Amino acid sequence: MLPNIMDQIRNFSIIAHIDAGKSTLADRLLEVTNTVSQREMQEQLLDSNPIERERGITIKMAPVAMHYSPNGIDYRLNLIDTPGHVDFNYEVERALAACEGAILLIDATKGVQAQTVANYHLAQNLGLTIIPAINKIDADLADVAAATRQVCQLLQTKESPLLISAKTGAGVKELLAAVIEKIPAPKETTANHLQALIFNSFFHPHLGVIAFVRLFSGAIKAKDQLRSISTKETFTPTEIGILSPDRIAREEITAGSVGYLVTGQKDIKRVLVGDTITLARDQQAPALPGFRHIKPNVYFDVFPIDNAAYQDLLDALAKLKLNDSSLETKSIKSIVLGQGVRVGFLGLLHAEVVGERLEREFNLPVISTSPSVEYRAVLRRGEEITFNTPNEFPDPAFLHTTKEPIARVEIVVSPNYLGAVIDVCQELRGSLIDMVYLDQLVELSYTIPMIEVITSLHDRLKSASSGFASVNYEPVGWQEADLVKLTVLLNHEEAPPLATICLRTQARSRALALAKRLKEAIPRQQFEIPIQVAIGGEIIAREDIKSYRKDVEAKLHGGDMTRNRKLLEKQKKGKERMKMMGKVALPQEAFLAAVKAGAD
Repeated sequence: MLPNIMDQIRNFSIIAHIDAGKSTLADRLLEVTNTVSQREMQEQLLDSNPIERERGITIKMAPVAMHYSPNGIDYRLNLIDTPGHVDFNYEVERALAACEGAILLIDATKGVQAQTVANYHLAQNLGLTIIPAINKIDADLADVAAATRQVCQLLQTKESPLLISAKTGAGVKELLAAVIEKIPAPKETTANHLQALIFNSFFHPHLGVIAFVRLFSGAIKAKDQLRSISTKETFTPTEIGILSPDRIAREEITAGSVGYLVTGQKDIKRVLVGDTITLARDQQAPALPGFRHIKPNVYFDVFPIDNAAYQDLLDALAKLKLNDSSLETKSIKSIVLGQGVRVGFLGLLHAEVVGERLEREFNLPVISTSPSVEYRAVLRRGEEITFNTPNEFPDPAFLHTTKEPIARVEIVVSPNYLGAVIDVCQELRGSLIDMVYLDQLVELSYTIPMIEVITSLHDRLKSASSGFASVNYEPVGWQEADLVKLTVLLNHEEAPPLATICLRTQARSRALALAKRLKEAIPRQQFEIPIQVAIGGEIIAREDIKSYRKDVEAKLHGGDMTRNRKLLEKQKKGKERMKMMGKVALPQEAFLAAVKAGAD
């Protein structure tokens, strides 16, 4: 009886908090299995983006097939390295959905952290076999005993985790042996249909979209016509194969395997992460569970420093979107900053990376406004709408209720800083869900409004905990919130770019701060400028910028007082006309002042 090839396949991932050493461990696995020679080896081999290498983070994961024969049996180990930052949680989720097991990596110098907990629960909920491993055991600050206790408590087990050093390779062979022994071989989900999960994709400038897939049942042969169940797109791949770590073309990819498809598609939004691939002729094939469209969590208005570079900005973002289906863009126009683009991101790191790529790859420095989130409003006639800018805020006369997005936040911190962290969460309108002690650490679970998470939580936690708190968050829904639009009037004329959205209870303090900052930022002119901040028709804050007094007497060199008085009266009437008809020119500093007022 011939052996079943699927019995020799192991599909696994590496999950951990950011900076735990996932990419370094992937490098050692490639070395130990001789997948990559010493000559070809380089640090963070699976992280191809230069920004990933510089920051020491993984943004886009890359799968790799490794062959390993420790006992004379040729095992195929399919590794999917995952992002560690909270912004890319969906990438982690889809990677885990393509696996039967996961290595849970813990940094011996830091112990269990927020994303360690979140990723463990995610893998557990998906039914994966979890192999805990403590990394950096050779580091000077390593506390292996404490990390071991925390892991055992988290996993509720008495079995000690494996101890490794991804840097030196110590314990890596033992870890591979555990992967083969403990992680189960894949099993076909159905014998009647092709089901392939797209767990990642990227755009190749010559080949189009290349999709990374895990086959749960059936097989894909070269020249098969395929269909994406969600998008209903049909295509015939120009090439199929495996990655080890470079592309190796194959005539067939079988069930249980991880491989790639060169789709030939020119738009990455037609090949969505999480979608299911099947044969085009099979209209009855069921979709694999877990697919959802990725929605941005935060929005920025982005403007080129030079208005003439607006088209360049559009072109650059279009190129970035080829490799990033989570980016959302919409053209906008500001009175102050000219033409720009509203861009939706997964989080602040995602926004930073995109901004850095715009400047580095396209030589396109940009100005970004403060971050905003998507809100919802229920109108009196029952209709529900969404908006993410003050200018889209519905007319209060037609408004019934407003809602804001909330996030579930997991915080891991030392008990020494527990009180300060709780104070921060309460000040940010957080509601405590749970508190769990993990040896020398405390895990806090809160629901906090997303706008507070995006704009304030990280920095305030780092300050309150002296940098030792770790945080993970995910959107979980909506809650009612009494939101209002603060409108700014300059010289009694509305200035839409300076409007903002806030809670009604925060409106007066925000309005006072906004008026004060604008007074400091707007230069004095030849007429007095009243700065008013209003909710609807009610003025709740005011500051005045005094006018310059032009020295009309300077050229008289004395003269009689009658002529002087006539000139002064003429000047006074001119000021009145300017006050009534003049337009206030807003400098960039005024716009930025409005942004900063929200942090006061």
